[in-house]
Amino acid sequence: MPVKLSRRDFCRLTGAAAGYAALQPLACTKKSLSPPNILLIYADDLGYGDLSCYGGDIPTPHIDSIAESGIRFSQFYVSSPACTPSRYSLLTGCYPHRSRHGLDKVYMPGDDIHFDVCETTLAELVKERGYRTALFGKWHLGKAKESYLPLYHGFDHFCGMPGGCVDYYRHTYGPQGRDWYVDNQPAEETGYATELIADHALDYLRQQKPEGDPFFVYLAFNAPHYGKSSPDDLPPNTLSLIEYDYQGQRVMNTLQAPVEYLERFAYISSPARRYYSAMVASMDDQVGRVLRLLDERGLRDNTLIWFISDNGGYSISYDGHADNGGFRGEKATVYEGGIRIPALVSWKGRLQPEQVNDQVLCTWDLMPTLGSLIGFQNQLQQLPIDGRDVSDALLNRATVADRPLFFSWDNKNALRYGKWKLVHETELYDLENDPEETVDLAKRFPAKAAELLEMQKTILAYPPYRCDA
Repeated sequence: MPVKLSRRDFCRLTGAAAGYAALQPLACTKKSLSPPNILLIYADDLGYGDLSCYGGDIPTPHIDSIAESGIRFSQFYVSSPACTPSRYSLLTGCYPHRSRHGLDKVYMPGDDIHFDVCETTLAELVKERGYRTALFGKWHLGKAKESYLPLYHGFDHFCGMPGGCVDYYRHTYGPQGRDWYVDNQPAEETGYATELIADHALDYLRQQKPEGDPFFVYLAFNAPHYGKSSPDDLPPNTLSLIEYDYQGQRVMNTLQAPVEYLERFAYISSPARRYYSAMVASMDDQVGRVLRLLDERGLRDNTLIWFISDNGGYSISYDGHADNGGFRGEKATVYEGGIRIPALVSWKGRLQPEQVNDQVLCTWDLMPTLGSLIGFQNQLQQLPIDGRDVSDALLNRATVADRPLFFSWDNKNALRYGKWKLVHETELYDLENDPEETVDLAKRFPAKAAELLEMQKTILAYPPYRCDA
């Protein structure tokens, strides 16, 4: 069982590891690289402190192996502490408020929010470079019309849920019906969602060959997000978190896991934490299956693997079943617990193993970074990219200059610049000395608070995604 570290101890250990890593030889330069396969694994509502490689008490050896063969980030952020806007930033490199059709909000059944046809996704850019593209799992970026689905936005294949959370066994959004697609068509399949998503990914990867065109696989698990179940049709191994009325029907937020995983965590007294731990362990095993297949097919050495959570977990609400590593706040808040997330990257033979990177990075950096590594950086010059190319930080441990990072959700906002963080326009925290955000320094440093507020106003004034390029 991993040892649970205190926040202070963890910060000291990661700092020491980062110092050690800085002494190691450089991995390589971009000039020596050939276009890698890309495997982007996006977990759903996974807390910063849940993985064992982050000091968590849920054994996650397969996900941890990504860190062991590459880099673990200690200060990695998402743009928003909620599903849809986080995914928008991941796939566009933009702040969510640039969305032309409401993707700064969470998609709910019946909503018309979606990508505009002019908004360029990461999948479209890599496809133009000869990549095969596939999404397995959660889309959550619009489904009211067929043209809102992934196959119209750069993906050759899509299997999973176009909406948000579903019952893990029924694949339904509560009593509102099935929300499971294979390519662009509704489909009826059986199986636990986490395993079924991995099954589809494995079937696809078995078709890929080392000498073939590179692939971009977006493996977007819905785990360990709670499911959405019908109280009148509850599968076995389901734990109710809350039951309520939604659009005239009774629905239930649930945690669900196969019995063999629940048995692994029978020693945990809290039912919610036990179910959640089982769901994380199941996802870890599915990641292990995918990694083993890459090894078996000789694909691992030229595959760049990212593992990221879309936002923090519920460490307070719903019996506090997630662990955000001692940070303040949870999902749907812009405190660290909602937006600082576990993130790992591996590229065997190109990145030195067992690194810890404590620089301040973010998901909207992925698009420009991959653009530099793969060769579509020129196309990005015509796009409103808010992220930054941090490939030198990955390959050569270069220092990323301080830049303001803005976070928003449901009229809540925050801005980080260097060690300083402004929250809700009135609270100021020194994250270098107070990562738990316990001491508001706004009255002590009013000029610094005012400086960050002006930065925030500038970012909020960024126009919607430009369509005249």
